Amino acid sequence: MRRTLNIALALSILIHCSPVFAADSEDLLPEDGASASDAASAPADKPVFSAPGFDTAASASKIPSDLMVDEIKVEGNRLIPTEDILKVVKTKRGDKFDRDQVVQDLKAINGLGYFDDQKMQGTPELTGSGVLLKIRVQENAPVTSFSFQGNQALSSDEIQKVFADQLGKPQNLTQLSSAIDKVEQAYRDKGFILARVADVKDDPDGSIGLSINEGVIDGIQITGNHKTLDSIIRRDIHIKPGQVYNERKMISDLRKLYANGYYSDIRRSLSPSAKDPDKYVLKVEVDEKRSGSVGVGGGVDTVAGPFGNLSFADTNFRGRGQTIAFNSQVGSGMFGQLSNTINNAGTQFLSSQRTYQVEASFIEPNLRGSNVSMAVTGFGRNFNSMLIDQAQQRNIGATVNFTKPLGNNFTASLGLTGEDVLLRDLSSFYLNSNLMESMANRALATGAAYSRAGADALAASVRKNQMQGGPYVSINPSIGYDTRDSVIDATRGTVAKLSASPSLGLNGSFMKAGITASKFVPVTKETTLAFNVSGGAGLGGVPGFAQYRLGGFNGMRGYRQFSDLGTGSSMLMVTAEARRKIPGLSKIDSPVAKMIDEHVKLDAFFDAGAIGGNGLTNSLYSRGTIGASVGVGVRIKMPMVGLLRLDYGLPLVSTLLGGFTPRFTVGFGEKF
Repeated sequence: MRRTLNIALALSILIHCSPVFAADSEDLLPEDGASASDAASAPADKPVFSAPGFDTAASASKIPSDLMVDEIKVEGNRLIPTEDILKVVKTKRGDKFDRDQVVQDLKAINGLGYFDDQKMQGTPELTGSGVLLKIRVQENAPVTSFSFQGNQALSSDEIQKVFADQLGKPQNLTQLSSAIDKVEQAYRDKGFILARVADVKDDPDGSIGLSINEGVIDGIQITGNHKTLDSIIRRDIHIKPGQVYNERKMISDLRKLYANGYYSDIRRSLSPSAKDPDKYVLKVEVDEKRSGSVGVGGGVDTVAGPFGNLSFADTNFRGRGQTIAFNSQVGSGMFGQLSNTINNAGTQFLSSQRTYQVEASFIEPNLRGSNVSMAVTGFGRNFNSMLIDQAQQRNIGATVNFTKPLGNNFTASLGLTGEDVLLRDLSSFYLNSNLMESMANRALATGAAYSRAGADALAASVRKNQMQGGPYVSINPSIGYDTRDSVIDATRGTVAKLSASPSLGLNGSFMKAGITASKFVPVTKETTLAFNVSGGAGLGGVPGFAQYRLGGFNGMRGYRQFSDLGTGSSMLMVTAEARRKIPGLSKIDSPVAKMIDEHVKLDAFFDAGAIGGNGLTNSLYSRGTIGASVGVGVRIKMPMVGLLRLDYGLPLVSTLLGGFTPRFTVGFGEKF
């Protein structure tokens, strides 16, 4: 195929013996003072125009205005239909003959790309009724096959589809160039931004061969790291020497590197390899940040009350990407009564005893170079029980947990926990709230006991079962699915988890299995619908400290958190929320308005749930086993604290002690 454009337009106006006029514009018609016979005597083999660059003749306007195109014929085409050629010809039958337009028509035909531009001609001939315009073309050699070299990332079959419509047709530079652009775009669409067609070979037999340089990585250079080992950085870069560079994968790897928290900035660049200019060297440059920290401080929460804290951590231990951490906390517990007042309408569920927590952990993100992470934790905790009235719970033990990504947003985990649980009965501390007496009275009122002695014995038996602890070993397999756009305050995506937890103890064995699933749907830029369903069931006599509850800090709103709804060995709860930023704040040009817009959301909610398997205990505590509520609230993201939830709910199902009284509750962190 030829890239040059040189079309000869031969205009032979045949008058009787069809003399041929000269190419120069002055020769189109006789000069002033010359006779017609002089013009007729011009050399017969000289074309009317030899039109390199499609020069036009100024004297073409001297052609008689009544000269009309009577017919247009296309000659020399075998593979390209005449109809396809005539589609680009603007000169039509019945039009006045216009030399300039014929030149433009020949340009348009040449633009189809199928013809030899040096042998294209347009010849007008006079007929009895007008002009016959003959267009002569010579087709390029037909394409017989395409072959490809150097392609790995895209298969030859995939590339062949782009060129399939050219097989059997005359070679066409325009279509070939367009197809090459499509192939390179197909590479870019899949992230192979360095890929290009490096060479095209056109053989006389009609076969066309394309050599493709996909952008192979010859080597990877790591710079800027002073603590982190090269191997730790390379571990998160999935592109290896000898592989084709992919920008999408590289961006994903850089995000993962940055998420490790070891670096303040990461940059990457590509340059031709000194060993092989057709290949590239990938350079990754990091700016490390301090990974170790020591903390001494304190704070306030509704469980520990005012507390002191001592901690230290290194998130890049020995430059290997490992994490070691130690955290200790001692709390006064004095806010137990405040929580009782705010969330439980003055009932004495939580104590005001001193609390503590000690925890040491080690995390290996890539166990033995694999994509399995391992976390080992030793802990000691002493807090108010969230499941048993007027009791403190002490847990001492250790866990080891293995997590492996399965792909497609799935993750599998396997944990092993060994702990000793001790429950301390604090009911005797409350002189104005005799727990045992109220349970015995309730037993008599409901017919669970028929005498005072029997009621006291029943209350003591139930309380003893609640306080049962002891050593346990648990295996905790689970599988999770997560497509959320953010772990905190998600606006779109799905998260789900299926888990099981068989436990073996000296005081008995039991098993729990549960599922939770949440869906986040953006309605507008500022509004999100959030849905959650959670359920679980236990087998084998689940002890009180391991049961489910409908209340609590993340339970059903509109009820007293620990006083209106009971506990049990099975549970089902559903929640629907509409979360929205405060209307109009985003349009106010004020730092305060922007801060509130970023950190505060309003929500409306519906909660419903039921608990089962602990009927006697719930009855003696006068607690319901089913509930539903609606309400509104505020979600505030607070520095150093996290998410604070302030909710006001209206019960739709009455409870024995709380009735339909609306409740205001305070919660920390995401409910789901």
